[in-house]
Amino acid sequence: VPGGDGGSYFQRFTAPKGPGGGPVGAANVIGILPGSNEAFKGQSAVLGAHFDHLGTGWPDVHAGDEGKVHPGADDNASGVAVMLELARVMAAGERPPRDVVFIAFTGEEAGRLGSKHYAAHPVRPLAGTEGMINLDTVGRLGTQKITALGTGTATEWQHIFRGASFVTGIESRSVPESIESSDQVSFTEQNVPAVQIFTAAHADYHRPSDTADKIDVAGLAKVAAFVKEGIVYLAERPEPLTNTIK
Repeated sequence: VPGGDGGSYFQRFTAPKGPGGGPVGAANVIGILPGSNEAFKGQSAVLGAHFDHLGTGWPDVHAGDEGKVHPGADDNASGVAVMLELARVMAAGERPPRDVVFIAFTGEEAGRLGSKHYAAHPVRPLAGTEGMINLDTVGRLGTQKITALGTGTATEWQHIFRGASFVTGIESRSVPESIESSDQVSFTEQNVPAVQIFTAAHADYHRPSDTADKIDVAGLAKVAAFVKEGIVYLAERPEPLTNTIK
């Protein structure tokens, strides 16, 4: 179901500064899986991932990498891939009680431009947003645990992900703090409990060497199975999460 302006999937806006230094057109890509329960009308759960990266080195480039293509396979094609797969799987199943809003954000690397725009112009009211799960850099799981960052924004997060690990057999760890540069922060700034799912830091971060051949494909499937438990729970939970944002 289209979620953007003008009946399209695109939520268009003007970013104040692009690679050329001046204003540039930008767009989030939004889809909505409608909820089935009228009692939850106007309420939603959000699953997001940013689809932008650095191109040939804007806005953040290491010395010597100027002009080189930065593929961004882990950061953040991996997150977009998981989000799209969950949208496909959930759309093919029973409709959830609450709307699920899937958002591919633009402009994260330039200061969370897309998620800030969505937070200012949501397609479903933020007051009725149960919670937000952000997939950012989830492509190199290997033998590590999935990390959920920002679980300090609601009492239930750590229990949600502990339950997801129990059901799927996929190990995870909850970290109360968040990484301020990623899109979930645009939601917590608006008092919406939000977390980032993350796999591993590595030396290819923001470098041309972040390539697709280094992605742990089996690990992506594990991330998808794990996150599905969380987003389905948000779509089904009868009452709001216990917000602990200060």
